[in-house]
Amino acid sequence: MPIEHTSHDDARHRFDIVLDEIRGGIVKMGSLVTENVRRAGEAMRESRLDLIDVVREGDLEINRMYLDLEHLTFETVARQQPVATDLRFLVSATRMLYEIERSGDLAVNCVNVLERQEGFPDAPALIAQLDAIVDASARVFSQAVDAVADLDEGAGPALDAADDEVDDLVSRFYTAIGTQSETIGLDSAVALTRIGRFLERIADHAVNIGENVTYIVTAAFPGDERGDPIDQG
Repeated sequence: MPIEHTSHDDARHRFDIVLDEIRGGIVKMGSLVTENVRRAGEAMRESRLDLIDVVREGDLEINRMYLDLEHLTFETVARQQPVATDLRFLVSATRMLYEIERSGDLAVNCVNVLERQEGFPDAPALIAQLDAIVDASARVFSQAVDAVADLDEGAGPALDAADDEVDDLVSRFYTAIGTQSETIGLDSAVALTRIGRFLERIADHAVNIGENVTYIVTAAFPGDERGDPIDQG
């Protein structure tokens, strides 16, 4: 009996190491996206065309991590046949990895627009509003990454509330673009509107990450009191 017990403990320990590796990878990947969003913001704020390739290169590492972590997650599900909390974590990990990877793509989308415009027009008030959206979106995303690291069960509702600030900033940004569209030109107005949408979507992805963290810990998504059937067996 002691030998079997030790063998079981060793297997569990190895499994926990893999789970920690996946969670640590998600946190690192999310942190890289946060950095790239801020870097894209710097490029847009100062029309730094030299930073465009830096943002793109940063996304290549994010994409590589995504493929590696997704493979590890699916492999773990197939080999370990996890149940309950472990299964919730692994299923949610695949979702969170997708949200993070898509957010990285949106940062690249921002600098792609900047490149096509060859820099943004001289409109200090608009650029200041854009910079505020970048900062708010990056903060919400960083909070989502911290939630994964801490497995904070209140992450879903907290991030949903934080996202309201981003939505408000974007709404005011759209209004300002409409007011100044004749001054900056239709092409620039459309480009800035698209960037606002990209940044808003990054914050939305952060909310989705937070909801998955809440699901991992509580077995239910925010507002869903039905619970997880996995835990009923």
